[in-house]
Amino acid sequence: MKSFLFGLLFVSCSILSFAQTNVSGGIYQNTTWSLSGSPYVVNSSIVVFPGKTLTIQPGVEIQINNQNSSNIYIETRGTINCVGTDAQPIKIHALYDTLSTVAWQGFVCTSTQGGILNADRIEISNAYFPLSYETIPTTLSFTNSKFIRCFQAVTVGTNLNLSACEFIDNEVGVYGWANFNINNCLFKDNTTSLYIYASAFAMSNSSFIDNQIGASFLSNAVDSIVISNCEFLNNGLAINYPNNGRVENCVFSDNGAAIQSAYYCEILNNEFFYNELAIEASVDADIHNNQINNNMGGLLISNVSSLQDSPSIYDNEICGNVNYNVNNNTNMNYSLFSNCFCDLDSAQIEAYLIDGYDDITKGLINYQIYDSSCSVLLGNVVKFGPGAGLDEFSNPFQFENPVGSNLVLLGTITISTIQIQDLSGKTYTFTTNGANAFDVSSLAPGYYFLVGQDSRRISEAFVKM
Repeated sequence: MKSFLFGLLFVSCSILSFAQTNVSGGIYQNTTWSLSGSPYVVNSSIVVFPGKTLTIQPGVEIQINNQNSSNIYIETRGTINCVGTDAQPIKIHALYDTLSTVAWQGFVCTSTQGGILNADRIEISNAYFPLSYETIPTTLSFTNSKFIRCFQAVTVGTNLNLSACEFIDNEVGVYGWANFNINNCLFKDNTTSLYIYASAFAMSNSSFIDNQIGASFLSNAVDSIVISNCEFLNNGLAINYPNNGRVENCVFSDNGAAIQSAYYCEILNNEFFYNELAIEASVDADIHNNQINNNMGGLLISNVSSLQDSPSIYDNEICGNVNYNVNNNTNMNYSLFSNCFCDLDSAQIEAYLIDGYDDITKGLINYQIYDSSCSVLLGNVVKFGPGAGLDEFSNPFQFENPVGSNLVLLGTITISTIQIQDLSGKTYTFTTNGANAFDVSSLAPGYYFLVGQDSRRISEAFVKM
């Protein structure tokens, strides 16, 4: 008798463990898909009719039976509430061909018939468009949600907020024009993670790993692009065309190209190592205080056609890159003073600077030599402009850089006049106001060169605050 009861109990438990609810067709009254009825197997397309609500409880699993068709969709002309919790997300995925990005169509919100789709804290997979809106809501927000192996995971309209979300193995992670606010998200194994037209873009504490393309900006940002405290690891292209903003405090490693076509963009306090190309600096890029070390190519200057549009490049450590530290792919001359190349030998530094000495179609590069700690200036190499051809260890004076209202020369010789040149080549002369101090408050903030001390020609770069 006990054996019979035990066997009956075992069979009952086995049946319960494989319980499921088959669903399809129209929903004509308010309906709840409860956790006790999970998983819900969708055998054909579902439509929630106007005025009716489908509520999907946290923890529910929805399985799309795509064995015979990849055209299954779940449409709302009424309301669908598909909102999980952090502990119990709602999971939606295909039953068959689970590696496909188009195994089913996704959720469809028909706004013209009153459709409302509320979705958050979900894990959705294998959908062509996971959440398709006839009229995209003004703001889309997702927290602790996962989009896995979808064709185009999120399509945005005006505002998108992403927090603690994951985009894994999608054809496109996020597409559209919007104000973006992204924090603490993971983008991995996507063909393209972000393919966007940014009105404004702010992203922090996020990771891009093993994507073909990480973040690609398709036009000039209306407001600004700010990317901070992120990591980009082993992507084909990490960031394409960052513009009108800044990229700061990020780590770029093992990418094909880390930053391509930086345009009107400040790139600061980042680490670049083991990339095929660290940075391509373009029009009005401001590249400073970065570590650009041990890449195949360090810094490429390109797509600049006039001196006033040239990038500013200063206070970087650019060392140990295999093919070049700097490649001047323009016909203009650049003074890359205050950058450290981690070598005491000018010939060795020169070997990894590609300029007019290597190719007459390119402009020349002036540079400075620092000690191995990048803290002590040892000399200048001046190929063009005032002071060209001077010995590289010829300036005994030092001064604080950046410079405020006064430029004070520290040395044993009294200097009465100095000459300062801006990036356009205009020269300014200043007379001492005592003790080798010169009032330069009339200079606008920017990048300058100290090119003369009395009758002595030199070339020292500084930033005027």
